[in-house]
Amino acid sequence: MPHAIMLAFTQPTSAETENAYNDWYSNKHIHDLVTIPGVIAATRYKIAQDVETLPGVVGPEQAYLAIYEIEGETEADLEKFAAVLREALADGTADISPNLDMSKLGASLCLPLTERLERVVTSGAATS
Repeated sequence: MPHAIMLAFTQPTSAETENAYNDWYSNKHIHDLVTIPGVIAATRYKIAQDVETLPGVVGPEQAYLAIYEIEGETEADLEKFAAVLREALADGTADISPNLDMSKLGASLCLPLTERLERVVTSGAATS
């Protein structure tokens, strides 16, 4: 089964703080979080807010997304991870930048429902 994930939708406090926010998140915060027990990997994304995915579908208001692959197979496992994450933030293992707009932070812990499905290419044709 694939790993559980944590999604973090984030936004800087202002356009003026965006560069400092991105520097902190990409060069410090994400590196701090992958040292926390239970975190396997992390990837950060800029949300393409000007691209309409489907007519009438509204994307998140935040400009950035980080996806953390984490160990866990049950909600109890995710509860334990969340406690470890909160402790890491409390003890300084990981910090929160003043340039992160906490009022717009969106975070979710997610358990996989299916195996990872990948496209298979054979003889120039894609199948799934």
